Amino acid sequence: MGEPIHIAMVGGGVMGGALVEGFLEQDIDGRPVSVRIVESDPTRAQSWSEREGIDVVGLVDATRGADIVFLAVKPHQIIDVLDQMQASLSPHTVVASIAAGVPVATLRAHLPASTAVIRVMPNTPVRVGKGVMGLVASPECSARDTRLATRLLESSGLVVEIPEEQLDALTATSGSGPAYVFYLAEAMREGAKQLGLPADVAAELVAETITGAAELLAAEPGNAQGLRESVTSKGGTTAAAIAVFDEADMRGTIARAMRANVERSREMADDLD
Repeated sequence: MGEPIHIAMVGGGVMGGALVEGFLEQDIDGRPVSVRIVESDPTRAQSWSEREGIDVVGLVDATRGADIVFLAVKPHQIIDVLDQMQASLSPHTVVASIAAGVPVATLRAHLPASTAVIRVMPNTPVRVGKGVMGLVASPECSARDTRLATRLLESSGLVVEIPEEQLDALTATSGSGPAYVFYLAEAMREGAKQLGLPADVAAELVAETITGAAELLAAEPGNAQGLRESVTSKGGTTAAAIAVFDEADMRGTIARAMRANVERSREMADDLD
């Protein structure tokens, strides 16, 4: 075994914790991982401290000498965290933020000039290893820096490197996308109950239907229209349901919702200035 890769996770909540679970399964080029977590919630901190291979420490101790620091804190906390930890960073440390709406320029402004900065937008399916993560690398990032972050994150799902100007669109699509699916699931479950199905049966049917449809789409990602049309016989029951969606301008509603998502992301970035 080679020298461990030292990871600091600032924030061990739902998203940060899910990423850590993936990190612990990693062995990168013969190097194991060592994780330090900064967690203010006493219950979560205690739970993490009982895990093998994890140290729960303060911010300065966690970030000192780290190969990569992940920031999984709320956007309004990010600047204070950056200011507190910048003096403890080594020249080789990579700083990766998963805080929504915080641009790379803001991160760089509160770190030493040469710091390699990465911005990541994950979604909640990282909890089951099926996440989608957009990754933006600052000009200071070497190929090695980006590869390290990508390799670590890939344990939790698909990683797509994109320019920062596309990240708001990715957030509106995959970052918030699971919530759209869950919203649909809620509506389908309620509709099934109104049609007479027991609540537990409705919940199971909806979950398995969405899972199966998602697996079909994953097998043919560019063929959503074809897959829909294969279920929609002319004059049939599915066609009657789709007609209601079209009458309600469901496509337009979804497009407007995604635009609202992007606009809010930009507002959040402006609020940091």
